[in-house]
Amino acid sequence: MRLQKVEEGDGFFKALLIRFISGVSGIRLPDAARIVMYHRSFYGKPMTTWTHAAMRGESGWSVGERELFAAMTARWNECPFCVEAHGAIASLVINKTMVATALNDFRTADLSTKLYATLQFLEIFAKTPDVLTTEHLAGILRSGASPRDLEDAMAVTALFSITARCANAFGFEMLNDADQSRAAKRMLKQGYVFGKGKPKGSPDHRAMAQELHRCIFEGPGITDTHLRQAVGRRATGGPALPVPAYDRMALEIGQSSYKITDGQIKDVVSTAGSEKAAFELIIAAAVAAGLFRWQRGLTLLKEVNVDS
Repeated sequence: MRLQKVEEGDGFFKALLIRFISGVSGIRLPDAARIVMYHRSFYGKPMTTWTHAAMRGESGWSVGERELFAAMTARWNECPFCVEAHGAIASLVINKTMVATALNDFRTADLSTKLYATLQFLEIFAKTPDVLTTEHLAGILRSGASPRDLEDAMAVTALFSITARCANAFGFEMLNDADQSRAAKRMLKQGYVFGKGKPKGSPDHRAMAQELHRCIFEGPGITDTHLRQAVGRRATGGPALPVPAYDRMALEIGQSSYKITDGQIKDVVSTAGSEKAAFELIIAAAVAAGLFRWQRGLTLLKEVNVDS
């Protein structure tokens, strides 16, 4: 983990809780959990609320299929931590060989027409959302997916476009095979918010996306909201930032987060003045990239529904 405060926990009680959870579970608390415990009201709470609902709420997609979407999104973002984590969960509930084949090249996997068409769309959605057209969405709908299925799938890929960027930027530590297996079983059972159980009803993705946006780009923080918004715009191809450390970081997270280096993160911390300030700006870049994809998909889905 490239930020020590995220690694250790912000404050005595968070640090104690991290040690307690690691001791009880018998494994080092994964960095994916540490990041949502840190500065929780800013990022962790809105992000886990939406993720838990998207991954465990009611949907036309099974839990295994949604975990496969998450793993594939990680693969398209070259994030080994998330590929391993979500591939392991998916393999617990759907055919392990199929998951492994799909992660290598989903075009060679034994998939339903609906699932294959959706993965074709999600790859473009994750990698090059600007080239998407209504015809891409119409093709999925012709394969048997409903508009709700499509929205659920887009939500998963938007969310894990954020998470994969965070994992790459912060440098999440990989788990060994034994710990990965234990973590996958625990995540399958409890989901993404501890102690909440299975969410009731279909997720209101749009409301939860709006709340995530509000917290990151309009809510309180130690960095200025205008700076966070500018970082977000840069991560999605907007104007260059006058501060080189911020400009390089935002552009890299938006385009190729796997290329982020220790030195780049150190430069952001040094320029921002603290790890918490740097955390906010890195998160702003990652969230902007994911929400850009989400909004692009929603706009096209609305056009398809209007035309149909």
